[in-house]
Amino acid sequence: MNTAARRAITLGVAIVAMVAVIAAMLLAPRFFTGEPEASYTPASAQLADKSPVAVRDLDPNAAQPDPGILAAKLDGILADKPDRTSFNAQVVDVATGTVLYDRNSEINGTPASSLKVVTAIAALDALGGDTQLSTSVLLDGGTLILRGGGDVLLGDGESDPAHPKGYAGLATLAKQTAEELEKRGISEVKLWLDDSLFGDAHSNPAWDKSLFTSNNIGQVYPIAHYAGRAGESISTAYQSDPAAQVRKVFAQALGEQVKVDEGGRGPYAGGEQITEVKSAPLRDVIKHMLLVSDNYIAESMGRLVALDRQMPGEQAGAAVAAVAQAHGAAGHTLVDTSGLAARNRISPAALTAVLRSAATSKKPELREVVYSLPVAGYNGTLMNRLGGAGTLGLVRAKTGSLTGVATLTGMAMTEDGRLLAFSIYADQPNGTLAPHKPTIDSAVTAIRGCGCRS
Repeated sequence: MNTAARRAITLGVAIVAMVAVIAAMLLAPRFFTGEPEASYTPASAQLADKSPVAVRDLDPNAAQPDPGILAAKLDGILADKPDRTSFNAQVVDVATGTVLYDRNSEINGTPASSLKVVTAIAALDALGGDTQLSTSVLLDGGTLILRGGGDVLLGDGESDPAHPKGYAGLATLAKQTAEELEKRGISEVKLWLDDSLFGDAHSNPAWDKSLFTSNNIGQVYPIAHYAGRAGESISTAYQSDPAAQVRKVFAQALGEQVKVDEGGRGPYAGGEQITEVKSAPLRDVIKHMLLVSDNYIAESMGRLVALDRQMPGEQAGAAVAAVAQAHGAAGHTLVDTSGLAARNRISPAALTAVLRSAATSKKPELREVVYSLPVAGYNGTLMNRLGGAGTLGLVRAKTGSLTGVATLTGMAMTEDGRLLAFSIYADQPNGTLAPHKPTIDSAVTAIRGCGCRS
């Protein structure tokens, strides 16, 4: 069997797997609760017996849409609007890379949170899907060092492996620390906070101040609980100093067993590691990030990518841009990794190239990115969008919204069983907030429903 044939079979298997996953979601909608957070079902859970349902395999020879017919449908939907809103878009056949629709797709625009697709792929490519981030405790004489390793989803209580948020718990870390100190006969310590991993990259000069006052982001540290927020809910306010709050919570828990005095803060050389807790595997952290469009996680991931590339945390955008280029994107400039900065410039063509590269990658964690995107009408930021009969559960995509900008980037399968990647931008120069989402959804509905054959 030649290489081309093997690749075709591998791609076919991957696409069939995607069909099966989507079918499973339709058959078991109770797994998708409608909450804008990731939902997990324990492996031990049992479903009631149901009548067997046949899942039709994807035909590897399914017909591609005719570009001319598809263009006629989409041009009518994405025509410029009277309020001066314009659209840029591209639709690509995943299996072959054939561009089926192009509307100024090479022109760079502001991606908003669609950029998180690129950040997710960059983080998984650089760090690996199985990677777990360590929050460690070191001992140096009478000084205890709490060191952040990039986990910003710490929980205040016991470690909970059922969800990436709180997968590693500060109460568990404190308990383990107290046990180790007791073995050494130590009953009093000074607690030092080493939150130096990201350097001084706590904010970004490209972020408008209103992003902080509107609760879209907080100061970014390599150690935080609940993604920098005061509590577990994603509606909770960001804290002014998440790292200091982690030290406070840890000190209180540890203080039930050991006398804890406040020490210094910053880089700390030396010390013996005595215990640690680890985050959920990175693939699960990324899935949660994409599902709820978490800006804080995206920014921490970008900084980790920069460090992996021997770059300072301040250059997270450039680091992610370099990985994107390796996946087929070109001509883009990224100044952050969450999509909050209006100065980010990347085209719809670049986003479809990166998404297709991930979907056809030899790395399983990159192929999984497609499965980690919100599902139309079911969960995350698509919970209340694309819920019609033709798209419900059959589109996966990442939303994006900023003043004057709306974007949607993802994948849909045509009625003939052809998997397509798409990216659509709407730009409104008058500054209307996230314009014409219904228009974008209409375009995706047309893509999904396309037979589009002459």
